[in-house]
Amino acid sequence: MPTIPHPTQGVTSCTRCGAQIRWATGSGTLKGPRIPLNALPSPAGGLAAHTTGLGGLVVRELDQERPEPELLEWKAVAHWNTCTGGNNSQQTPPAPSRSRPARRRPTAQPPLWGQQRWGR
Repeated sequence: MPTIPHPTQGVTSCTRCGAQIRWATGSGTLKGPRIPLNALPSPAGGLAAHTTGLGGLVVRELDQERPEPELLEWKAVAHWNTCTGGNNSQQTPPAPSRSRPARRRPTAQPPLWGQQRWGR
């Protein structure tokens, strides 16, 4: 019996098209970087997603061994299959914004222990 995810928990907006998405970690053959999923379940989805006890989202591919979502899972679609924000293969995601400016190194570095002082 598939379930329905929380309507707003863990939902963010796609930076390219503005659609509502959820970020999930992959399991099995999907190990690697996080995967954006459409926020709402879809009966046409080829992925099964479920939340962990700590609030994370884990996704797996529906395969021949387990072709349907199990208890507490729902069908999901990877967002990069439905994103309308341009050509996804040639665009790179924007760099994350920093909360503070980067630290700058001093222009002159003091001498190391045992080295002569400047100007001598």
